[in-house]
Amino acid sequence: MNIGRIIKDNLLLLAGGTVIGFMALVLVYCLPTELMKQHVGQSIPIIEREFGNSELIPGNAATLTGNFTDCLMLEHAIYESEEHSFLEQMLIMYRGESGMGDGWAPGYSLIDYVEGIEQPREADYARYWHGYLVILKPMLLLTTFNSIRVIFGILQFVLAGVIILLCGKKGREFLGTAFLLSVPCLYLFTMCFSLSLSICYYVMAGAMIVQLLRHEKMVEKGHYFAFFMIVGMLTSYFDFLTYPIVTLGYPLCVCLFLCRDNWKVSLKKAVGYSVEWSFGYLGLWAMKWVLADLLVGGGTIRDALENLFIRTESAQGYSKIAGFWKVIKQSIEPYTNWGFYLLVLGILIYLAVCAWRNRRNVKQESLLQGGVVMLVALVPFAWLFLTQNHVEQHWMFTFKILAVSVFAGICAVGKVLGKGGEADG
Repeated sequence: MNIGRIIKDNLLLLAGGTVIGFMALVLVYCLPTELMKQHVGQSIPIIEREFGNSELIPGNAATLTGNFTDCLMLEHAIYESEEHSFLEQMLIMYRGESGMGDGWAPGYSLIDYVEGIEQPREADYARYWHGYLVILKPMLLLTTFNSIRVIFGILQFVLAGVIILLCGKKGREFLGTAFLLSVPCLYLFTMCFSLSLSICYYVMAGAMIVQLLRHEKMVEKGHYFAFFMIVGMLTSYFDFLTYPIVTLGYPLCVCLFLCRDNWKVSLKKAVGYSVEWSFGYLGLWAMKWVLADLLVGGGTIRDALENLFIRTESAQGYSKIAGFWKVIKQSIEPYTNWGFYLLVLGILIYLAVCAWRNRRNVKQESLLQGGVVMLVALVPFAWLFLTQNHVEQHWMFTFKILAVSVFAGICAVGKVLGKGGEADG
């Protein structure tokens, strides 16, 4: 492993990703917004019924539609102001705001802007890339928010189906089953109602499909370092800090499951690829702050760092350890119902049957390899510990990262039973 070359490649990828991401936003900001505004206006009735974070199942906060953030996204997509230059609007991400105090919600601001009602103030949201606009703006040019929901709902199930079909086609049925059994923990049945809460799923699913199609070539050519960095960059570019760790955890499990390395090499890969993902994720995020301050000013770096320090503090009123237990409890709560009790029972029965049928395949090396995969199951808990403040306030969607632990746990058992690393069927 040439560390110097990896660092050089990382810096080139980061620079290239920054340029590509910036230019993609420039292109979509050249699109006219009038038709987009009309299409958003046609969806106002459904938006009004979901102000705030509407719950699909009343009393179950984990089934929220994410309407609060979705309305921000929609207003960002159509907002224009003669008071700001092209670059200021694109990099600082201004929007109008209406309402005060507890009566404020992005939905009210969105409706006022669409209807041409004067808004009392302007807000900005500079610390994110808002890369979702590269997709959302062209789609709003063509159709309504309601139609986009239908399109994305279909896409989500198609992506899951493609992953399972590829696993079967390549003789990796156990991996496909692991994915099928873990994906309900992402609350997939609610994702089609949310733009913001489905972004990480698309990145994760896309990454897994690339792996299933190109794993052997990626291993042969040593492309996995670049792959994980690119996945981290894509997550940073498109996501709002919802449940980003799934874009690391799922692909990392797939890689470790399919590779034929001994446990020491697997451990080095797990650490190395996690570092690559983190560098891509944090690096591209930081490049947005730098670009904004260099090109238009506005103190984006200062604001971003202040929020970063706040979000990584302990839960409010708790020590770091006590806060950690609090956010774990909050994150487990969405799974405390009979739907998931039955799912867990089904997983345990499935693994028990597999263990009985493949008990002769268990060796010391396979146990150690399974142990490495099981370490990925701990990654969500590390994330919970580091981002307690954010999780405490947003547990109703950050809890989805625990799907990684379920997927990793099933894959670890498969690795122990000799299911991993099999050749294509």
